[in-house]
Amino acid sequence: MERRLARWWKGYVLVRLKGAEPERFLNLCRSRGIELWDLRVTEDGCEAYMTVSGVRASREPQKKSGVRIRVRRRFGLPFFLRKNRKRKAFFAGLAAALLLLGGLSFFVWDIQVEGNRMYSEDTLIRYLDSLDIRCGIPKSRVDCDGLEDSLRSDFPEITWVSAQVSGTRLLVKIKENEALSEIPVPDTKACDIVAEKDGVITHMIVRSGIPQVSVGDTVTAGQVLISGIVPVTDDGGTVVAEHPVRADGDVIIRREETYRREFGRWKTVEVMTGRSRLGLYVRAGNYSAFLLPPAAGSSWKTAMEEKQLALTENFCLPLWWGVIRSEEYISYERPYTQEEKEAARLRTAAEFAENLERKGVQIEENNARIIENGSGFQIEGRAVLLEPIGESREIQHSEIPAVEENDRTE
Repeated sequence: MERRLARWWKGYVLVRLKGAEPERFLNLCRSRGIELWDLRVTEDGCEAYMTVSGVRASREPQKKSGVRIRVRRRFGLPFFLRKNRKRKAFFAGLAAALLLLGGLSFFVWDIQVEGNRMYSEDTLIRYLDSLDIRCGIPKSRVDCDGLEDSLRSDFPEITWVSAQVSGTRLLVKIKENEALSEIPVPDTKACDIVAEKDGVITHMIVRSGIPQVSVGDTVTAGQVLISGIVPVTDDGGTVVAEHPVRADGDVIIRREETYRREFGRWKTVEVMTGRSRLGLYVRAGNYSAFLLPPAAGSSWKTAMEEKQLALTENFCLPLWWGVIRSEEYISYERPYTQEEKEAARLRTAAEFAENLERKGVQIEENNARIIENGSGFQIEGRAVLLEPIGESREIQHSEIPAVEENDRTE
């Protein structure tokens, strides 16, 4: 790539070789370091590409070999400037464009964040905006070291930051702490485990506390499942004191839950007509323009993806563009078919099950049916669930005094 650019900058030509000994000419050029490339044989002789300086240096090899060089075509910047030397407006516009690009190169036109998982890119961009670091800011005002310190101090989960300005892009690379920043302090307050919902207990494990129910019992919301009060009795079995603890255990119940979803009588159907439109979207700073053929008749669905103009990977410009694609469609209403009703029933049951499974609830049975009514139809379902229940509730003060440590050891 660099060699091709150097040839274009200095200029090169396509030449035709005519003479009795072209092979000798090529050998002489090679021994003198004169470059020829893309050599090919034609009906009228040989053709190859040479640089302008190579043509000048090949006069001696031409005399010794009896080969004459004829220039067929000219390429490169010197020939382009010579050909367009009278087009003053063109060169004035070219100079103005170069000056404009040079002026834009002193500003930041794109901010990119990499390595973030805990903090979204939108959150970090808003934080940079609060520090007056945004697109359009002069690069001289971007303090990369200060920005790194601010991110580490204001976002505790960020352990490493690298900020650098390359071209017109500000690149912020971060690494977040995957371990916990603080060790959670366990709650040691004495409490009971109470039921959150009604159901029948199917499984129960007690790690601390006194169970108040057993497997097979029917419980109601708010009922104590595991008590955090451990009674202390004397030799006769009389409760003389109570020792409060933090009740802990797993309780699973079987319960039923119903769900319902209403559907109208008519379904809206959209049909694409096959007609489409293509347009162009351009935005420069806060100003935007749409170039799209006018729409006639029915409704249209429009989609567009915005892209930023960049001369190189890191030389971004304050110009965004996108291709607009618009497709025509017509919509009408018709009654639901039996197949569509069945699909709605299956979809409703699947969505209900997915929401519960995401919460760790096991589904034993899930039945849904279609019920017709005057305004449309509805999906009614009944599910049998195996669900963990139990929430902590702080123990109220008991009239029986708590046992002291020395009393328990006697």
